[in-house]
Amino acid sequence: QAEIKNEFMPFLDKMVAVVLGHSDLRIMVIGHTDADGSASYNVALSERRAVAIIDYFVCKGLSRDRIKIQFKGETEPIGDNKTADGKQLNRRVDFLFI
Repeated sequence: QAEIKNEFMPFLDKMVAVVLGHSDLRIMVIGHTDADGSASYNVALSERRAVAIIDYFVCKGLSRDRIKIQFKGETEPIGDNKTADGKQLNRRVDFLFI
């Protein structure tokens, strides 16, 4: 899924505040998935996840030109895709301040 859970919104709001508080700071949003499904589907899903975050950031006042995007699909797992817990770890969006 590419929907933002309400429980993550306060964290995202803090990230927006950090970027807005530093005129020279930008943020990279990187979408990921687990290995279920085809590689092409997972790249598209990771893009949808990243775009959902970007849309949220923009709605909170962050200028789109201060946001970069990457979508990795299933190519950079942090968990074992053979277990439910590992798959859950791989369904994520990472952030880098740049």
